[in-house]
Amino acid sequence: MTKGEISEAWGIHTPKTKVGLTTIHTLVDAAEKLFAQTSFYQVSVSDICKQAHTAVGTFYIYFESKTDIYRCLIEKYKMRIKKELAKSIAGCSTRLEMEREGIKCFVRFSVANPNVYNIIWGSLSIDRQMFEDYYVSFAKSYANALEKSEQELRIEDPTATAYMLMGITNFLGLQAIFEKMSDEQIDRTIDQAIMPILEKGMFK
Repeated sequence: MTKGEISEAWGIHTPKTKVGLTTIHTLVDAAEKLFAQTSFYQVSVSDICKQAHTAVGTFYIYFESKTDIYRCLIEKYKMRIKKELAKSIAGCSTRLEMEREGIKCFVRFSVANPNVYNIIWGSLSIDRQMFEDYYVSFAKSYANALEKSEQELRIEDPTATAYMLMGITNFLGLQAIFEKMSDEQIDRTIDQAIMPILEKGMFK
């Protein structure tokens, strides 16, 4: 996360120096590790600071509460996923290709970062608005992208379609994690089981 990106996350006092930015990264990484190992409610600010080798007082320079560092972690995941998706579709010329590569990208990301489910879905029990904002933000961006490709699509409601595609992608990610699928297995599943349905149902 850059200084500008951090300023967009709620409850965070934007660092004025590179040292401050590094400290925030260290604290967020420490929190991520601890939250993934146990749960939000079993981790204290003191635990996070100990893991980060940082004083508790330093934590409160940048974060108002434990909830705010969790929110920052959610923002971190959102930005990472969006960047990975953008890279994956950069060379695509059609919406169909974008859907295929985007789904593959997210599923592979999920396998490489299985804690993403623990962290993002865990936010539902911490602050429902945090959970809701995460998915509403993704759906809005996705729907906007679908609208730009409307000439290729036969859909009535871009937002509903966005949520449908997000659901497919999320649960394919879980399947890949549960079954310990390789990249080749992920690609084959998406190409043979998912894309034919999308192509016949969504595309002209």
